[in-house]
Amino acid sequence: MGNRIHTEVITAWRSQGVTTEVIALAAGIDRLTTSVEDGITIHQLPVSASPMAKISNRTLAAVLPYPYLAGAIAHYRRFIDASRYDLVHIETAFPLGLVAALAPRRRSPPLAITLPGADIMSEPAYDYGYGRFRGVRAVLPSIFRRALVLRADSPQIRDLAVARGADPQKVVTIPYNITADSFPPPGVSLADLRLQSRAMLVARHRLDPTRPIVVSLNRLHPFKGIAYLVDALPHLRARGLRPQVLIVGPSRSTPRFGDYGAYMGRRAAELGVADDVLLVGGIAHDEAIAYLAAADAVVVPSVAESFSRVVIEAAAVGTPPVVTRTTGASAYVAEQRAGLLVEPCSGASIAEALMTLLSDRDTWEGYSRRAVAMAPAFSSAQIADDLLRLYRSVLGTAHM
Repeated sequence: MGNRIHTEVITAWRSQGVTTEVIALAAGIDRLTTSVEDGITIHQLPVSASPMAKISNRTLAAVLPYPYLAGAIAHYRRFIDASRYDLVHIETAFPLGLVAALAPRRRSPPLAITLPGADIMSEPAYDYGYGRFRGVRAVLPSIFRRALVLRADSPQIRDLAVARGADPQKVVTIPYNITADSFPPPGVSLADLRLQSRAMLVARHRLDPTRPIVVSLNRLHPFKGIAYLVDALPHLRARGLRPQVLIVGPSRSTPRFGDYGAYMGRRAAELGVADDVLLVGGIAHDEAIAYLAAADAVVVPSVAESFSRVVIEAAAVGTPPVVTRTTGASAYVAEQRAGLLVEPCSGASIAEALMTLLSDRDTWEGYSRRAVAMAPAFSSAQIADDLLRLYRSVLGTAHM
C-alpha cells in the first residue's frame, strides 16, 4: 500500500517532466542493487550484509531504536556522494531523515522531509511512536535544522514538529494522498458501488441486511483505539440501536497488550456484545473499497494518529467517517463537515456520533454528500501537484 501511494505521486511528477528515482534500504542484499519497477528506477542499499555492519548496527541500535541505522548511514553517504539530484524527498525524520542529515553537506542535495507521525509521536501507553525514545527526541531538532523544508501530513503533526524543535517557517501541511482505486471505478456509479458492496458483505459474513453496518478498517494495534468502538456498543444497545460491527485488519502484538485482536474479542465478550462484533482479519487491498462502501459509518477511533487515509477513503465512497479529534485527518473532516468528530478513549462519544448518523437519514445523507465532495482534494494527482509546487518554491526555481 505504501508503495502504491508513492508510485502514483511519482507517476504524476514524471508526467510533468520531473525525473524521480527511489532509494530504499534492504537488509537481505550484500551490494547496491538497481532495478526498474513500473518505469521507476529503484536503488536498494545494503544495510546489514557484512559482520562489521551487523556489529555497528547492534551498537547504534542500543542508543537509537532502529536495527539498520549504522549500515544505512554508511551506504547512503556512499551512494549520495556518487549521485546528482536536485532534491531528496525523505519519508520520516527518523530513521531516514537522520540517515540523510548525516551525509556531508557539500555533497548532499537539499532535503525535503515528510513527517508521517510515527517518527515524532510519543504514545508509550500504547507502544507507539519513535518520539517516546529519549535518543530520538534528542536528535530530532538537528534533523529539522538540516532540512530545507518539512512536510507535515496534518495540522496536528505540524504543531507537534514545532513543539519538538522545528522552525515554524519550515513546516508546511500537505496531507497524504489516497490511491486511484479508492474512488468508484470508471463506469460504476457511487450508488451502484454501495449497493453491490453491501450485498457482497451481507452474503460473505451472513449479516442481517436490515441492521446498520459499521466498519473499522486498520491494522489492529493499541494506538488505533479500536477497543473503544467495542466499548460504544453497550451504550448503543441501551438506546435501541444494534449495528453490526466489522473490525477489519491484521492483528498486531505489543508488550503491553499482547495480541490486540484477541484482546478486543475478550473485551466484547466481557461487555456482552460479542454477537455484534465480527473480527474479520486482514483482507486484500482491492477488497478494502467494498468494505468501506458497504458501511453506514466507518469509525477511526485512534488514540493518536498523524493522518489516517482510511478516513479519506471512506469519504471517497460516500461513507461518513466518525473520527477522533486526536487523528490528524479530523482537521480536514471538520473543515468540510464531512463526518463527525469524537473524543479519544471514549466509547460513549463514539456511540453518540453513531446515534446521530444512523438514526436520521437526512443527516446521514448530508454528511455523505460533503464527504464525497471532500475526497478529490486528496487524489494522487492533486497531492503530487501540491508537493511539486512546494518543492519548486523552496528551491527558488520554476523547474526541477
